[in-house]
Amino acid sequence: MKYRLYENAVNDTSNVIKEVLKNRGINDWKTYLDLDERVLIPYANLQNINKAVEIFLNAIENRNPISILVDSDPDGFCSTAMMYLYIKRLDANYPVHYIMHKKAKTHGLGDDIEIPEDTKLLIIPDAGTNDVEECKLLVEKGIQIIILDHHEQERENPWAIIVNNQISNKYSNKDLCGAGVVYKFLQAVDSENWNEYADDYLDLCALANISDVMDMRSLETRYLTNVGLENVKNKCFQALIQAQEYSMNGEINIHNIQWSITPILNGMIRIGSYEEKELLFRAFIEQEEHFEYKKRATKDKPAEIIQESIFDRAARLCKNAKSRQDKMREKSTELISEMVKIESSENKVIIEDVTEVLDNGLTGVVAIKIAERFNKPCILLKKHKTNDSKVKVGIKNDEKNNKSYILIKKDEVNNDKIVYGGSGRNIDNSPIENFKDIVNSTGVINAQGHANAFGIVDMPIEDKENAIHALNDRLKNVIYDSTYNVDFILSYHEITIPFIYQFEIFKKISAQGIGDPLIAIENICIGRNEIDVFGKNEDTISFIINDIKYIQFKCKEGMLLYDWVQNAWDDEECVTLNLVGKPSINEYNGIRTPQIIIEDVNIIQTNSNDNSDW
Repeated sequence: MKYRLYENAVNDTSNVIKEVLKNRGINDWKTYLDLDERVLIPYANLQNINKAVEIFLNAIENRNPISILVDSDPDGFCSTAMMYLYIKRLDANYPVHYIMHKKAKTHGLGDDIEIPEDTKLLIIPDAGTNDVEECKLLVEKGIQIIILDHHEQERENPWAIIVNNQISNKYSNKDLCGAGVVYKFLQAVDSENWNEYADDYLDLCALANISDVMDMRSLETRYLTNVGLENVKNKCFQALIQAQEYSMNGEINIHNIQWSITPILNGMIRIGSYEEKELLFRAFIEQEEHFEYKKRATKDKPAEIIQESIFDRAARLCKNAKSRQDKMREKSTELISEMVKIESSENKVIIEDVTEVLDNGLTGVVAIKIAERFNKPCILLKKHKTNDSKVKVGIKNDEKNNKSYILIKKDEVNNDKIVYGGSGRNIDNSPIENFKDIVNSTGVINAQGHANAFGIVDMPIEDKENAIHALNDRLKNVIYDSTYNVDFILSYHEITIPFIYQFEIFKKISAQGIGDPLIAIENICIGRNEIDVFGKNEDTISFIINDIKYIQFKCKEGMLLYDWVQNAWDDEECVTLNLVGKPSINEYNGIRTPQIIIEDVNIIQTNSNDNSDW
């Protein structure tokens, strides 16, 4: 383990809130903690927004059928729900349709969607910016297209009206998700119609910002998210919170949404059936439906049939999907771990072909686990077909329902190539700050996404070995020893109860970009008889210094303090250590206990002064 102060940190404990936020790039900490409307950027700064509003209102005035594409992630669900609900609020009987992807983890105008043939205006939230050929063909079919997106533009698309914060030079906030762009669009529509509806959908905008991992150091993004969580109105969102009330401790904040709501939504969207995902979306657009549900018998109650609302059903199915995903992930992690032991143990980056052992929706979540297990970055690859054939559109007639749909297809050709797609993940506290940039620097792999969590796009099969060699070369001098950026480096006697309580505010403001405070604490001397070992699996250790509890969870062989405790048979044995930990307040049965949650430890010496094994 290594640790270092954040760059330009001064190790000043006189105002911990100020220092911690400054270390995360926020110099005006008072403003950040008390955000108001002054941080909002005018929607008019978004390129093309006036034209998009004009086209939208013209369609509404003429009652032209509108279709909205639901992208395959929480941001896509939320942004489309906002758009759909808004239109229905303008006119409850308006002819508006939503379009669901048939395939998992697909985005934009793919070949798995069916567009109602009577569509006159197609709205694509959270995707579509780079779907040039598809947009051209749909426009030629007489469909106007509005794209409300936040992804980088790779090529010009003259066939759609694109409202995108990434391509709007006057719109400085690039950390706004698709639902955020939709919110701005609805604000602009409100202004033209003299309405005030857009703010009623800020709860969904908040959920999308959190789930799409937007950087909450952006003042505007943070403000919109704060306001949205202060008044959760959407019935599906309310049901999800209620279903996860226990794990959230009854507190609705960014951190709890990120760790309790986002995972179950992702579980459903990644591995749920089409029918389950479609039900989830119907819940988001607040369709009132009820279902019979057989509750299992308990010790106190026999099994019974109850009426279940669509919102409760959606929340329950999301939790079930997450449980299935966890089981699949655990099984796949074990299988791939065995492959790594055989094939990749000597490489600086794990790169495995998992085509035969892993579903498409699991590459990212399993890559994280593999990276953690082997303490090195991981790339998991899956084979798929690609071709260079031209996109075309076709018509599907549904005689049973007397409807016709436009399909986006590709010419049938015989030159399909097999390429790799997949996911890459870095380890926590890695000495590599931007894994994606290193991967792209090889010239062999095309990585797109976040710095340390990204997707792999169409890598030729034959380039796998070249990628391994290139990464081994670039990372040959890297040692994967955890390197922690800490806010303070202190001696153990400087850690007091009042000092710990200063950090309590971070429980409420922790978010993407605002990571939990970390402290390096040096020269702790503790005896074996002062350390408790407990827990169901005897894998939690703790000790108390200056009335402050130090606690380490999920201990296992190989963790230095745990190993020393297991081998120190004499209660008189002592150890001197440095540690990195998170200050927190534990609340249980009304009792508040200041504590340090231990992240990692260095053993300096034992009472025998023999630290050769450490």
